[in-house]
Amino acid sequence: MKALIKKYKSLILYGIFGVATTLVNIISYAIGSKLFGLSVITNTCIAWLVAVIFAYITNRIWVFESKTKKSKEIVREIFSFFSCRILTGILDIVIMYIFVDRLKFNDILIKTLSNVIVIIINYIASKFIIFNKESKLNNKYNYKELLIIFLIFCLAVLFSFNSPLNILQRGESLTDSSVFRFFGMMMSKGYTPYLDLFDHKGPIIYLINFLGVIINKNYGIWLIEIVFLFFSFYFIYKISKLKNNSFCSLAVVLLSIVNLFNYFEGGNLVEEYAILFIMVSLYIFIDYFLNNKINNIRIIICGACFACVCLLRINMIPCWIVFCIAVLIKCIMNKEFKQLFNYILNFVIGILIIVVPIFIWLISKGAFTSFIQDYFMFNISYSSTHTNVEKWNVFFNFTNNIVMIISIFVNIYAIINENKKTIYVSNLCFIILSLIMVSLSGINFNHYGMILIPTYVLPLTYFINLLYDKENKSIATIMLIYILSSVALPTWISLIQKIGPLYGNRCNNINNISSDVLQIKDLIEKNSNINDKITVFGNWDYIYYISNRESASKYSYQFPIGWVDSNIMKEYFNELNANNPKIIVIKKSEPNHDLTNLISNNDYKELGNINGNMVYGK
Repeated sequence: MKALIKKYKSLILYGIFGVATTLVNIISYAIGSKLFGLSVITNTCIAWLVAVIFAYITNRIWVFESKTKKSKEIVREIFSFFSCRILTGILDIVIMYIFVDRLKFNDILIKTLSNVIVIIINYIASKFIIFNKESKLNNKYNYKELLIIFLIFCLAVLFSFNSPLNILQRGESLTDSSVFRFFGMMMSKGYTPYLDLFDHKGPIIYLINFLGVIINKNYGIWLIEIVFLFFSFYFIYKISKLKNNSFCSLAVVLLSIVNLFNYFEGGNLVEEYAILFIMVSLYIFIDYFLNNKINNIRIIICGACFACVCLLRINMIPCWIVFCIAVLIKCIMNKEFKQLFNYILNFVIGILIIVVPIFIWLISKGAFTSFIQDYFMFNISYSSTHTNVEKWNVFFNFTNNIVMIISIFVNIYAIINENKKTIYVSNLCFIILSLIMVSLSGINFNHYGMILIPTYVLPLTYFINLLYDKENKSIATIMLIYILSSVALPTWISLIQKIGPLYGNRCNNINNISSDVLQIKDLIEKNSNINDKITVFGNWDYIYYISNRESASKYSYQFPIGWVDSNIMKEYFNELNANNPKIIVIKKSEPNHDLTNLISNNDYKELGNINGNMVYGK
């Protein structure tokens, strides 16, 4: 018992003084209210300030036993402590706003979960940053590293202009992105995915788009894309830094994302967001195998990232399949059974942190059964509609790529020549399994290749490290610059050339949306009001989004899902007959006999023929 108390002393004291801080807050508020008659806002702010001062003093003296005595360092501690509490306070407000005000969760439940998250973040920040004298954040800033982080951020912002949702363009989103944006818009109106809206992706993509709509309907998603791109690029850099210097690691970033230009396909896709979670976990795994560096927080983060990818699209998890097996084998061979149990426990905790709140949300909305049916059962049917020949064609298409070929051969070379073979064997398996996973559907969509980007990072890191190891550094630098200028530079030049005209037309956003869409939007707005429901026959959810209209059916689009399950078309027409849409839009090349009968039997009139896209209304 004494050993446990000594081991968890700071955690126990943190809990005790956390309760005491809450009491101080309540008592301060009561004094201000009863004795001084302060207004609610003023009283709340003063009570919060008193509580935070009390928390700082108790945390400094008894919980974390800070030895800092210099006035400059004490000021830094106070500033860091208050900044952290302000940020977690804002986080608490944001969580309550999103999940209670917008998603209509139970306020007591969300407040409890929010407080748990805030307490954990405050504890971690206090223990490892604010009161940790050895923390890198407490030392002088490494301005070289800050400059590199800024350069990586600039690369992310620059790359984000590949997305038509960028602030200069604010253009028409592509097919899948339009579905996700429409779901985000409908969630902001109180609708629930799977229950009220059909799609077969995981709930994380809808929550991301819901957040984007809340930030700003026009470019909120773009801002989120920048954040994900930045951290994805940064973790490529972090992985390379495990073996290379800063310049070489930046080169790895540029080479790794060459194929991302081809795979991006308009962005706001599940693969784009999955890259970050894969990169974070890949960094944790590689640092573990190369440097034996691991702790509970890293394992929990790894489990949380795994859960996020599972709830985006489940076939994007090869990283965890391969490297978790490698960890399992390593622990068994070294008879590290206690550590293995600890790894599994913390990994499961990470999974639960993500999965439990989302499942509670789906269950509370009565959407959990629909989620299982749409996300799991439908996707099994979807992946079985294509032949093995088609799947092999997709496999070889993604393999037949210069960066992929180099990565495979460099990986094999590393396995033959390096002492620490486990990491390179694992990465080769990671490459092969990722190729298999992207081929399962048998559909040759370029954006599926985005999840291959993480597989390049370790081989390219090794390749550049090998280049500098075998050659004179000056010659190696010249060779690396040549490789970058011939492989990576053309894509960036092309992007920069694209941004110029966008900036010139930044005040004329209409040019970035097709005239067909704009004419259809005008017809819908003239012949219906915002509360009227419409239907768009085909796969064109952008029409709902730009006209701000709700779908008359949970099947806002019908293809290809209607080809996979014929019952979907029956349900779709049943819902149209029941909900009587005000406007019917038929996408060009998508005529349907049942729809023609519905139009003629319900006295719909033709409102317009926009280059073959038909619009009918009542």
